[in-house]
Amino acid sequence: MDLIIILSLVILGMFIGFISGLLGIGGGFILVPILIYLFDFMGVSDDISVKMAVGTSLFVIFLTSIAGAHKHSLNKNVIWKYSLILGLFGILGSIVGVKVVVDYLSGNLHKVLFGIFLILISLNIIYSNFKDKNNLDMINNIINTCHNINYKNVGIMGFLTGFLSSIFGIGGGIIVVPFLNIFLKFPIKSAIGTSLGMMTIISLTGLLGYMINPYPFDYNLYNIGYVSLFAGLIVAPIAMIFSKYGAKIAYKTKSEILRNILSIILMIVGIKMVI
Repeated sequence: MDLIIILSLVILGMFIGFISGLLGIGGGFILVPILIYLFDFMGVSDDISVKMAVGTSLFVIFLTSIAGAHKHSLNKNVIWKYSLILGLFGILGSIVGVKVVVDYLSGNLHKVLFGIFLILISLNIIYSNFKDKNNLDMINNIINTCHNINYKNVGIMGFLTGFLSSIFGIGGGIIVVPFLNIFLKFPIKSAIGTSLGMMTIISLTGLLGYMINPYPFDYNLYNIGYVSLFAGLIVAPIAMIFSKYGAKIAYKTKSEILRNILSIILMIVGIKMVI
């Protein structure tokens, strides 16, 4: 394997881990476009590079979400009842999403849709910085999770998250955390922990979906189906290590500044993919 690719994957793991710890996000929407460019550089065709990037991203997210969910569970921040409900409905969404990607989406259309998705995320981040800063932390007591579950709304959110996760290779936390925090009034730490619990279920389903879809073995990718184990096993461990450094910096930097920087990066990448 070309040394340049290996070094690029190491740097990517460091960056994804740092950004994840810094902003509390999974990083899939950053990881996927970079993997697409790396796979293109390696000579993988457009139709395959996008699918391979999404599948590999889900592999990385699965490994990192297990570690994150475990840490949050030790601190009693994972409300597993909600994680399971979101995850079970998310499995259905993941199955549908994988089917759509593998059978119906061309590489170019997939890139355009992902670019639009990045632009929407960028705009949402910018918008969130203008909202009342107290909205996300206005609830400080753990809610009673044993009653009054709106199965319909939670199920729809789980399905939508699983669908988008399997199409774009994201963990879904960027969708579920605001939903749990704002609409169901979860404390922000419980929302993040519960989201991570859900992500382990949804990302595993999407990951297996991309693995079982046949694609010839490539010694450069060391792949199973549309998942590059080579890339994933380099990025994931490094990302888990460097996430703690991002978390340390987060305490010293205004979140609005960090989110504005991220939104600019996502906007540029999104526009480039659409064009």
